[in-house]
Amino acid sequence: MMIRFVGQAVKRWTFVAACMSLPLFAGAEGTLEKIRRTNTLVIAYLNGTTPFAFVNDDKQVTGYTIELCQKIAEGLRKDLKLPRMQVQFMEVDTVTRFIALDQNKADLECSTSTNNAERRKIAAFTVPHFFATVRMLVKANSGIHNWEDLRGKTIVVPRNTPMVELVEQRSKIRSLDLKIVEVAYNESAFESVEQGKADAFVMEDVLLRRYLLSVPHPERYIVTGDALSLEPYGIMMRKGDPEFKRYVDLQMVRIVRSGEIFKIYDRWFMQPISATVPAMNMPMGFILRDTLRYPTDKVGDD
Repeated sequence: MMIRFVGQAVKRWTFVAACMSLPLFAGAEGTLEKIRRTNTLVIAYLNGTTPFAFVNDDKQVTGYTIELCQKIAEGLRKDLKLPRMQVQFMEVDTVTRFIALDQNKADLECSTSTNNAERRKIAAFTVPHFFATVRMLVKANSGIHNWEDLRGKTIVVPRNTPMVELVEQRSKIRSLDLKIVEVAYNESAFESVEQGKADAFVMEDVLLRRYLLSVPHPERYIVTGDALSLEPYGIMMRKGDPEFKRYVDLQMVRIVRSGEIFKIYDRWFMQPISATVPAMNMPMGFILRDTLRYPTDKVGDD
């Protein structure tokens, strides 16, 4: 397991953000030009973020956000008059997803990236496709039910996510004296709680609930705690490429207004995810449903 203390992760994230804030070289190839030249759309994704993006039993990349991006690809084939345009997938992690976009190696990032003010400094987002709340996963017999129960305990979070700042803020406000560590992958965070190396795994509730669908004894764990924040998930693009963003926004609005997004949502949240993973039984929340009435890339922290 890769465990890094928060201070080290913050330094690394600051360095990445600083590098990515540098202007592109004059004459750099735009995303549309690259797609036309290569006849390929490259989709980056965070594997294991079921049901948003994951590799299924047939070794195919699939999921709710992946399906939305495949629909966007279909629209681009038609609008760009590229009937033979291929779709390639690139697996990334929580750091390299931004680098892949900035270096024009990936065209879209399609998984569970939160659209917030800090992220918009280094990436662009289209219309949100999900709203999650940040809570925690703990062992059912731990006696932990809310954030005050964590005083002096160890919290694990995936690295370079908004969860670090949220937990630090709660710890400072409530004088919880939390020990916060970061891990490279969500699976490692869950294993930390499972093996007793951490007391709580803090993450968006929908991803925490995903683990309870596949563990041998889900009754041994609970997702609990007051919601720390509302996280709007959006498909990411390279910042500073307004022409490509306009095309992607157009495709996303078409998917919403046709009602197709509701069918795709139900397929991934109301039906079995696979032969071995049952349905999450999560009807679309009123915040997302209301947002989709007037689709926009603007979110609450603008």
